[in-house]
Amino acid sequence: MRKSTLCAGLILGLSYSGHADDACDARAIYSMADVTVSDGTTYQVEGFFKSRHRAAARFIRENSTLHVLEGPNVWVQTASGTQLADDFQRDFTVGHQFHAFLLRFEDLVSNPERVQNIDFAGGQYAAHKGERDTGGFVYLIDGETPGQPLGLRYDVGDLKIKITARDWREVSGEQVPFSLSIDDGERVFDYRYSTVDLGDKPVMWFYDSVPSPDIPLVDVERLHRKTLIAHCLGDAELLASLTAPSATIANRGSLIETTPEEMASRFANVFERRKYSAYIDTAMPRVSADERVGWAAVQVNTKGRTPANGQNFDEHWAWVMMAEKIDGQWLMTGNASNLRPDSR
Repeated sequence: MRKSTLCAGLILGLSYSGHADDACDARAIYSMADVTVSDGTTYQVEGFFKSRHRAAARFIRENSTLHVLEGPNVWVQTASGTQLADDFQRDFTVGHQFHAFLLRFEDLVSNPERVQNIDFAGGQYAAHKGERDTGGFVYLIDGETPGQPLGLRYDVGDLKIKITARDWREVSGEQVPFSLSIDDGERVFDYRYSTVDLGDKPVMWFYDSVPSPDIPLVDVERLHRKTLIAHCLGDAELLASLTAPSATIANRGSLIETTPEEMASRFANVFERRKYSAYIDTAMPRVSADERVGWAAVQVNTKGRTPANGQNFDEHWAWVMMAEKIDGQWLMTGNASNLRPDSR
């Protein structure tokens, strides 16, 4: 593992960069579609959307593939194995979250704005415009019926991909298209959805649906996110299960050696006193790992309530978590943290 000069006192300066990824957010979108392509190809696509920074698309055919975005990492699983991927695959994975763009547009883009006279399907329309994380723009095209946009347009360089939405139905109180036509200028992909599920999911849903790829960088970042989820759930036993047999905590000028049993006891008390409603990564986690050890430097905003006095808390923390793979499982072996002075 590369040596790093990061320390807990410095990472409060990590850039926000529009990043907000709440581990306590139960919203999710699950979908399944049959796809017919203008060249005669057919397959299915299964979609898993948790947030702008956590999504997956599984292409089900003779040689199935799974494309996954998790925070700073993108990975692809094929019949020949699993490997980290580049920004093209990041763009590809997010680009296939069509219902997320249609229903949660401003959650997926930067610098959203209203624009006029956007070319789409032979006409010009008003639209919402936003910047994509990997470059280019996306437009949400106004329709005549409120809550039913005509579709989307992705602009990537000179390429304009047009996505037309049809067959609108009500799902969980929202209007949702069950038919999409995607024209990339060379082929047309017709998506017919058998399932679009907008119901809230357990906060561990994404990880249960998309098993670990056994890639150290991904698994260390997952370990970090699961520690946040344990706070969301108020689950001290879960937090203990993520802790190594011996771990070192650095906080408030002291080093504390702890065990899973001690973590469970300590946080059972913490979770009685504090109820967490949000645990947000406000900067993209910085992760380094080899096959045995790793670390994650993170910046978070946590919110919740103190039942004893009914007061709310809103705190900004930064920390470096150390991790080690022990008996096939990545576990937290250390944590050095600090609290931003203006937290309340």
